[in-house]
Amino acid sequence: MPNQTATLKLKDAAPNFDLGAANREGRVNLAELLSRSPVIVEFLRGTW
Repeated sequence: MPNQTATLKLKDAAPNFDLGAANREGRVNLAELLSRSPVIVEFLRGTW
């Protein structure tokens, strides 16, 4: 797994993360999502 400051490259595995959900109550955990299906992570820049 890449270190915390390394930039991920195409097809690199993302490190596990746990974040507050943006559009519902609760948390989002990458490992839990991956146990159900493939995951696409998108980072959006800007203000809401």
